[in-house]
Amino acid sequence: MAQLLEQQGVIITGGTRGIGKAIAEAVLAEGGRVLITGRSQASVDEALAASNHPELFGMPADVANEEDTVAVFARAVELFGKVDAVVNNAGIARAGAIQNLRLKDFQMVMDTNLNGAFLYSREAFRVMKDTGGGRILNIGSISSETPRFGSVPYTTSKFGLQGMTRALAIEGREIGIMVSCLHPGNVHTDIWDKAPKSVADEPKMAVKDIARVAVLMLSMPQNATIIDATVLDPRQPFLGRG
Repeated sequence: MAQLLEQQGVIITGGTRGIGKAIAEAVLAEGGRVLITGRSQASVDEALAASNHPELFGMPADVANEEDTVAVFARAVELFGKVDAVVNNAGIARAGAIQNLRLKDFQMVMDTNLNGAFLYSREAFRVMKDTGGGRILNIGSISSETPRFGSVPYTTSKFGLQGMTRALAIEGREIGIMVSCLHPGNVHTDIWDKAPKSVADEPKMAVKDIARVAVLMLSMPQNATIIDATVLDPRQPFLGRG
């Protein structure tokens, strides 16, 4: 039986941990070939050693750096022959009341969450347009629709990412590049170790469950796409939360 992503070459930013790592594992399980990026060589080496999968590759890269971005795509083409899909997963957050936030905190979140997605999407268009198209999957957040208190930088970046997704989808549809946004609710990763207890105690999904949805969105037939998907534990405060 054919696997959903058999022999497809996929780039996943922030793929050394959390949601990115889970998506990488799910793509590999469906026959894909994966190049992950991480902030450091050490984090990449650790992820590669833990997986020990022959079709998992990695390299350190700053997602907000143009030269690093070009180098990642060049490496992917070298490894896979072409790039079938890009998952813009790398993301950070800086929390706090607006009056206490520094401009550098806001800019840092924009650089990673929004500028990084722009650079990888731009390079994906440049590479994919001559090879039959492909898919871009942006990892958003339910915060783009229902933010928490103290989340101005993060929420702004994810709201912008949703807008970028829709604008890119228009530009890509005539050249076979489909662009989607996956909005996870609470997902059980190590970021919850730093969360306030009232938030940390909320119900969460396992990372493997959000990864299943990512694979579904990446493996849709050529004549179908999922533009937006919101996925969360049904017990999590979301609909109607204050």
